[in-house]
Amino acid sequence: MRISTIQTFNNGLNQIMDNQSAVNKTQQQVSTGRKVLTPADDPISATKILQLQQDLAQRDQYDRNITAAENRLKLEDATLQSVTDQLTRLQELTVKAGGGALTLEDRQYIAAEVSQLQNSLVDLFNTRDPNGEHIFAGFKGGTAPFQQNATGRYEYQGDEGQRFLAIGASTTVATGDSGKSLFVDVAAAKNTFTTRSNVLNEGSLQINAGFVVDESIYGDFYPDDIIVTFNPEDAISPPGPNYTVRRASDNRVLEGQIQEPYNEGVEIVVQGVSFKLSGDPESGDQVLIESSPKQSITDTIYRLVEGLNTLGDNPTDSATLDILIEDTLNNLSNAQTSISSVRSEVGARLNTVENTKNLSADVRIVSREVLSKLSDVDFAEAVSRLSQQSFLLEAAQQSYTTITRLSLFNQL
Repeated sequence: MRISTIQTFNNGLNQIMDNQSAVNKTQQQVSTGRKVLTPADDPISATKILQLQQDLAQRDQYDRNITAAENRLKLEDATLQSVTDQLTRLQELTVKAGGGALTLEDRQYIAAEVSQLQNSLVDLFNTRDPNGEHIFAGFKGGTAPFQQNATGRYEYQGDEGQRFLAIGASTTVATGDSGKSLFVDVAAAKNTFTTRSNVLNEGSLQINAGFVVDESIYGDFYPDDIIVTFNPEDAISPPGPNYTVRRASDNRVLEGQIQEPYNEGVEIVVQGVSFKLSGDPESGDQVLIESSPKQSITDTIYRLVEGLNTLGDNPTDSATLDILIEDTLNNLSNAQTSISSVRSEVGARLNTVENTKNLSADVRIVSREVLSKLSDVDFAEAVSRLSQQSFLLEAAQQSYTTITRLSLFNQL
């Protein structure tokens, strides 16, 4: 077989290039620590490596969510523990206020401490997480959930949303609870009511929380509602602000409650409930007394403070005070029961987070071990291979040099 000179040269050059490529690849493996440099090196391993890397990246996000959920739930649990402690102190003061030997002045001293506790509780209700979001405001984290109105009562400004975080491929956990379900929708000890001004009012009319003064009469009226509507000033003589009280279900005027003169701050007693109006009403303005089986913690405290500050030492007020003390104790007890139930749920969520966290850590270890076996280079083997390939490259280079010097002219 005839072998041309150019073929000899090309064969030697190709051998050098192949050896050089092998040396370069091994050097790159040693410098990067990676066994599979391109998918072409090992398509199956490259696919598995990519899948494992994506899984670990997703697990990193789940771990961040786990940390965030754990922090929020621990903050909620600690806050609810503080709320429970405050409610216990309120119960103690309420029992103390019910002592028959106390005078109005004595009860006013107790009311001052109760007011301070209310402020402290509202601060807890408006607790923020490290990101500055209110944890009991539902989805409206940027809004303080409990805000005081002109009458001194606190109104809930959040919503009923509940946030969830994904802490695993198929696991989500609630990271908070709505302040409405926790602190507003608390089962009342007895049939009660809530008061509010109509949002369409044009004047500055306000209504206090009020309280039940005759359980029998209100029990017969319940669950109907009461509407107080202000009439034109010329409806009475001499002209002046005046109102009419109606039953909400049929708009019927309640007995003795048509075109009553308005005196700011004067107690109004209707169907066994007492309330007070304040502000400057316009004709057509309304306030509503709505029956409810629930009573917020803030309204319970507000009514207690108002009763302790205003109810005198006469038999009528003493009877009202007895009702108020009994209802307050039962309402505070219901609030504690509700909060205790939610704390149990928070504890269960924390257990879920902890179990998911531990499982994630175990899976991460296994994934990294598999990834290491697939992608990490064996340095001892690679260095040995590099030494061999370098030797082969050097031998090929020397062979090529020798072969290129061969010629028939050297034999002549």
